[in-house]
Amino acid sequence: MPDIHSVDIGLCRIDTASMDSAIDHIREMQRKKHAGYIVTPNVDHLARLARKDGTGSLQHIYRNASLSLCDSRILEALLHRHGTKIPQVVTGSDLTRRLFESELNSKDRIYILGGEDDVINIVRDRFPYLDIAHHNPTMGFINKSDEVKKVIDIILSAKPDFVFLAVGSPQQEKLALMLKQQDRFHGIALCIGASILFLADKEKRAPKWMQRSRLEWLYRLLQNPSRLTKRYIQNALVLPRINRMLARSVAEPAAN
Repeated sequence: MPDIHSVDIGLCRIDTASMDSAIDHIREMQRKKHAGYIVTPNVDHLARLARKDGTGSLQHIYRNASLSLCDSRILEALLHRHGTKIPQVVTGSDLTRRLFESELNSKDRIYILGGEDDVINIVRDRFPYLDIAHHNPTMGFINKSDEVKKVIDIILSAKPDFVFLAVGSPQQEKLALMLKQQDRFHGIALCIGASILFLADKEKRAPKWMQRSRLEWLYRLLQNPSRLTKRYIQNALVLPRINRMLARSVAEPAAN
């Protein structure tokens, strides 16, 4: 596997990988048939981890990922403030686009969980040479044991090389761990959230200057205020706690 340095930030770990090294790692996993899953923590994920850190179960899922990639320029800035510089922010949407546009081929079995049929059909039309299977589970399926079992059985029966989990966090991360624990699973699950919507041009990324200025969150808020206002306020309230945990965790290795 490519040599990727990891940083414990208290709530989870961050692998300081560039896009290229992340792709190399994923391809090496595939070559060696190392079943696993990829997570892309951002501030929303960390806020959820901070609120639920008493149980530790969600942290366990993130810490046991094959790759944990920084999906936030705000998190990147906090890491840099505390002395850790990552080579590149690797968002779930950028990783998904890179895989579909440059890495996946006709030999790869691809499974997408989540997304409406019309969205997936756009993706199929854009990449007609790819073998793409799809299933869209019901809302809140992760809390329905019978449906979870059905979803896992459907995915395993498809024998996928890559599973793109587009069912939102933390549902997708919980399912990713369940898949990894299946003896019949030999693929790589990627927790990608809304990335399929960006790939199908159903939603737009922020302009590059807003991304570079760490203002993508503002662009998304303006696009969908009714859905995101409450979430972003809650995340902002937890951000000082995230910063304190990050500072403490980064400082601990130096103190030992």
